[in-house]
Amino acid sequence: MRKLRFMMAAVAVVLAVAGCRKHERYQRQSGGSDSGSTVVEPVAQFELSRNDSWKIEYGGRQTRPDGKVEVFTTRVPNNVIYLISVLSLDDYASYNNDKKQFMENELKWVMGMDSEQQKKYIYTGPETIYLDPLRSGDWLAFIIAIDSDNNLTGEYSYLSFSIEQEEPTPEYKKWIGTWKVTGKLDGSSSEEVSYILSVDSEENNYMYRVYGWETLENKNESWKQKDEEDLVTFFDSGDMIFTSQYIRTYEDKEYNDTVEEVFLGEIFYKGAADTPGLYIIEEEDIDLAKASFKDEKQATIEPVEVRTVIGEGKEAENVETVYYDMKYFGWSQKEMGWFVYNEHVGIFPYAMEKLSDEPAPKTKSLVQFRGAKTRVQRGRVHVSRSERKPAKAVFAGNR
Repeated sequence: MRKLRFMMAAVAVVLAVAGCRKHERYQRQSGGSDSGSTVVEPVAQFELSRNDSWKIEYGGRQTRPDGKVEVFTTRVPNNVIYLISVLSLDDYASYNNDKKQFMENELKWVMGMDSEQQKKYIYTGPETIYLDPLRSGDWLAFIIAIDSDNNLTGEYSYLSFSIEQEEPTPEYKKWIGTWKVTGKLDGSSSEEVSYILSVDSEENNYMYRVYGWETLENKNESWKQKDEEDLVTFFDSGDMIFTSQYIRTYEDKEYNDTVEEVFLGEIFYKGAADTPGLYIIEEEDIDLAKASFKDEKQATIEPVEVRTVIGEGKEAENVETVYYDMKYFGWSQKEMGWFVYNEHVGIFPYAMEKLSDEPAPKTKSLVQFRGAKTRVQRGRVHVSRSERKPAKAVFAGNR
């Protein structure tokens, strides 16, 4: 099935280094970023030195006014500057105990953030640190020392700890099952599109695994069935939250190209700061939509609010709106542009009808998909919704 490609223009650049296209986001713990095989740029030479007098302690999970968090405390001298790095044991094992490469990757990851984000990962002296909830399993938490010029010194300390999965609550289990999701087709006032979604547990009381978005039966060559993808959604105060997220990296043999596949939302801009039309919000790990129950078997998917900047310079306009749609996109590394897999998708809002309390049979997992790559499971510093900055937007075309 052919892919529908389009080149993006009129970039609305906000909160990013010009030309940077790497998908690194910090709000949700939904998979992380670079793996241990990533090649890093040369850094200053250093020798490893484990300092057992430095301590990082895991204080467990707490519920704060803005959500659940994992609590860590550090005990280090007041003059020590350091990074905090929390990652799954499996992901650390991918470095084959090459601590230097691991530390270099972690430093590069932090230095790739904007200055405000860097402050959330670089500390001096004793601290209490709040991270987004982590998945159950085995984890490592590192203190990695740097100097005043942001060079690694080689000193470090770490903690090995485990997180047990919670018992699922009745409210969490209500979303598990098979759902029919129906919305109006993009650009149509009457025609509808329906998906059959399978919702299963990914992490009790926190995350779901959702299969079936964009799985309409093929009607014509403009439709590419998404039968191997799956999404992670989040449980939040009885609702199910859809977020933007990285899906996989694969080799496109038809176009001899390397493609990053992601799930993102679009807004419909109606102003004059730049070309009116659809804009892709290309940030990962931010909320797109909220599914809420109407009764035991009926629910709705409504878009959430998003802040962005459209236009450049003095003509730039701060925009607060809601999402128009959410769907799969590809980022072509060869052609340097976004493309869509499906020309016609549903738009918000969606109606949900529960067909069964059992999840529908799953397609094969993405981690088994040939050529697919997964992200590192890394702890993310908790950022409340009210503190999150405007998201980046790029023009996607007229509706």
